[in-house]
Amino acid sequence: MKGSETELVKSMDSFFNPKRVALVGASTDYRKLGNSILMNLLASKIKVFPVTRSRDRVLGIQAYKSLSDLPEPVDLVIVAVAAKYCAPLIPEIRKAGATNAVIISGGFSEAGPEGAELENLLVKAAEDSGVRILGPNCVGVSNSRLFNGTFTMMPEKGNIAFVSQSGALGGMIIYTTRAKRIGMSKFASIGNSADVGFVEILNYFREDPKSSVIAVYVEGVDEGRALFESLYNAAKKKPVVILKGGRSEAGGRATHSHTGSLAGSTKVFDGMIRQAGCVTAPTLDTLFEICKLFDYQPIPKGNRIGIISNTGGAGVLATDAASELNLEIAQLEEGTKDELRQDLPPMASTNNPIDVVASGGRREYRIATELLLKDSNVDILLVICAVPTFAGMTQTEHATGTLEGIRSTSIDKPVVGVWLAGDVGKPGKDLLEMNKIPCYDDPAQATLCIARVVEYAEMHR
Repeated sequence: MKGSETELVKSMDSFFNPKRVALVGASTDYRKLGNSILMNLLASKIKVFPVTRSRDRVLGIQAYKSLSDLPEPVDLVIVAVAAKYCAPLIPEIRKAGATNAVIISGGFSEAGPEGAELENLLVKAAEDSGVRILGPNCVGVSNSRLFNGTFTMMPEKGNIAFVSQSGALGGMIIYTTRAKRIGMSKFASIGNSADVGFVEILNYFREDPKSSVIAVYVEGVDEGRALFESLYNAAKKKPVVILKGGRSEAGGRATHSHTGSLAGSTKVFDGMIRQAGCVTAPTLDTLFEICKLFDYQPIPKGNRIGIISNTGGAGVLATDAASELNLEIAQLEEGTKDELRQDLPPMASTNNPIDVVASGGRREYRIATELLLKDSNVDILLVICAVPTFAGMTQTEHATGTLEGIRSTSIDKPVVGVWLAGDVGKPGKDLLEMNKIPCYDDPAQATLCIARVVEYAEMHR
């Protein structure tokens, strides 16, 4: 990186790695954001300084009347007070030692002309004082290994960095990823992006050693060229997965009233994303499922997919979905098919997709997994299980056999699972995910995720 860019990236660090944080607007009222944020900060691994004029102690710790009363300098200030009070706070923030501030407060450009004027005053005050601001109208920031500066839950620890233009949507995604045990490294809600926006956060995430994948929710942007360059540079170092809101004309109008930004042309945006070397997620549900595959498994060397199943129907559905997404159904080597015929039940299908039939259990899954991974014509392995519980089979034996097959080969190819049967299949699915084998509920979703990973691999090969 150029010197100036290196300095800009470093200047973002106290948003995510502060040692001392002040919260202006700390509250004991559980109905106020200043209460939720303070509770999250107090559960973090940092020193916290609540600032409020209403009392001397908040949630059991010393509070301060103003930033000028703090006993030591702080690295970051989080602001959760009415919009009209934010701009006058900025010089105090700088005097308190912080060069970065998160403005949680709403009521700015998203609220109309009067709010837009307040936002202009906020930006001017920040420029004059040498303070970078994230927001306003945002949920905040978190680093799952250090602190939670938001009013939503702390994400699970992981390697996916997430930047969202929508605060509430970003917070909701944190809840769903926690339920799915998908980990994040860092989270940033940029809100109105009055100052710090996608460009700065993407540049920071690109250089962050704790983040292996970047997830983005974007509605509209003002600096198209700068965004393209930051996406392009980030995607050269690590996968970037983007979900775009405001794709329709009506959605574009909603975008403007949501964060005060313009959605722009969907076709132009899609072309820019592909040219930047990023991949898209078609739905909210798939955004982190695609990221999970990038995070858990190696990048494939090609698009040839091998499929194992114990139910012919699921194998057919997976084959259809893979073909529609331009994944090639691998032609297995004759030696692989010979060994499969020798080791699998007589009724098994030894052509790709492999059907070990319903009686196939731990042994058959181990053999099929090992042989397909060794086959030079297979770039990606998709393992499907309907988890029958008859004939003394356990709920985890198919997953156990799959893991044994993977370990016996030590071959660096991505393996993806689809475990059906709902709660009956969950123990096997959980076992695979604990061992970093991404596992899905539907062959179509699994193949979509595989297709996006293949697309990224082809763009950057």
